[in-house]
Amino acid sequence: MNEKFLYLLLDALTLFVPLTRSFENKIAYYKSFGSLFKAIAITGFIFIIWDVAFTHFGIWGFNQRYLVGISIFLLPIEEWLFFLVVPFSCVFIYRVLNYFLSDTKSRLLQQQIPAFLVWFPLGVAVLNYQRVYTFIAFILLGLFMGWHHYINKTTWMGNFIRAYGIILLPFLLVNSVLTGSWIDEPIVWYNDLHHLGKRIGTIPMEDAFYGLLLILINVTLYEFFELKRKSVLSCT
Repeated sequence: MNEKFLYLLLDALTLFVPLTRSFENKIAYYKSFGSLFKAIAITGFIFIIWDVAFTHFGIWGFNQRYLVGISIFLLPIEEWLFFLVVPFSCVFIYRVLNYFLSDTKSRLLQQQIPAFLVWFPLGVAVLNYQRVYTFIAFILLGLFMGWHHYINKTTWMGNFIRAYGIILLPFLLVNSVLTGSWIDEPIVWYNDLHHLGKRIGTIPMEDAFYGLLLILINVTLYEFFELKRKSVLSCT
């Protein structure tokens, strides 16, 4: 395989199983595509602006060796697809787990981990305000999780934490390749001045929290639009 297609191949593999299983009658993921794609579009808009800014200022960047060569606003087409295929696949995992498992009643998943994910990110952000990637990823996660936990008192948070524990496995696998595991050079490089320098293998630690924020915003919007859709259906 031509190495220029590697990032594109990762996108395709990420999408393959969820897409092919979306039309099964049990899960019927396709019935919620309207809610899903609205959530992906809104979240993608936020994260693409973030991505473009970070690329422009050299906080991270992309290795042309592994890209097909098509870019829009500084971002390779593969990166644009990332914000489609990763949420599509992660929300699929969330939905499947909700279908096959009852709502979790675990205090750890519903209360203790969410509280940790408020105060730990906020603390890391305050202590590392000079590291741009660290500060922005952690402050936004802490604030958004704080809204969920203390203000909205989100009832499905335990289900989300359960799902993200599963999502982390393929997320870290794909991200390992993106950051240089098993290949000669990283597909995505990071400026060491702007992150903590602590890595999970080749992955900057921040990526796990960035991914959590990305999927949490998608699921939040997905649940909101699904609630509206089901409300309309119940009235007809």
